[in-house]
Amino acid sequence: MLLSSVRALSFLILTTTDLPEAYFLGAVLESLLVPFALVNIVGRPVTNQLQVLARLRRNRGLAYVADFLLARAADRVEMWLRRKELQQAVRAFPEVTPRLRQGIRTRHPHLDCADPHAPEVLDFVRAQAPDYILLAGAPFLRPSFYQLARYATLNRHLGLLPDFRGSDCAIWALALGRPEAVGYSIHVVNERVDGGDVVLRRPMAIIGDRGLEDYLRRLRREASDAFAGLVMRLLKGAPLRAVTQARKGPDFPPAGWTTQRRAVRNFEAALRRHPTPHGAVRDDSDEPLRVLPG
Repeated sequence: MLLSSVRALSFLILTTTDLPEAYFLGAVLESLLVPFALVNIVGRPVTNQLQVLARLRRNRGLAYVADFLLARAADRVEMWLRRKELQQAVRAFPEVTPRLRQGIRTRHPHLDCADPHAPEVLDFVRAQAPDYILLAGAPFLRPSFYQLARYATLNRHLGLLPDFRGSDCAIWALALGRPEAVGYSIHVVNERVDGGDVVLRRPMAIIGDRGLEDYLRRLRREASDAFAGLVMRLLKGAPLRAVTQARKGPDFPPAGWTTQRRAVRNFEAALRRHPTPHGAVRDDSDEPLRVLPG
């Protein structure tokens, strides 16, 4: 897949625990002969996980933390009980095989790290001199990292901004009885969690999905397809156009067990109603947009 006229740009992809989304983007860039590098956060140290739990308890209360831990325990048990079924399940990125992962790591600069803000990681990113940094499942970043992009750091967020910021936004939207508010956004990264200018915003209707797992799988795939489409337009020379968020929406924490169960029930009800998506802001919108460098 070669574009007739490809602008000379370089990219760096940041991901966590080798998520397939990152290698999907890498495969797209590689097919276009576009240079890129990869930084993979291998996982949070135990001390950091305990700090996160302490902060959640302080901000959300002990009942929320207990519900959150119950959800994580239930997820682990379910994954173990369904391990054979899940091995055969349809995946959001079936083309991302172990061979593709290893090939990308062999052919392109890459770095595994525990902390994206460590000096050696920042030195690695600085040496790559990326025009754009693409986030494919990354934690909150400080300016010391995301400002290393020449033009912008872009994030694929699985929620409709500004109404749904933070974690598990699709689950929260369903749990709150707002199936029409499930979707994805691509935004410029700034100092606020999911608070940067919105490049693209698309709701995703619940139509024809066999269950919530299939729906969330389709959400991940469509969001990544849109992210890849944006990258291809940048390579063709299109300007990065973005809309400033009109307000600061709520920041949702990781969904607990109670929230997950409510989301499942509401999804099943919404599936019968076939809601129509609305409120999309597309990259070809007639709405006035601010032109960013690049």
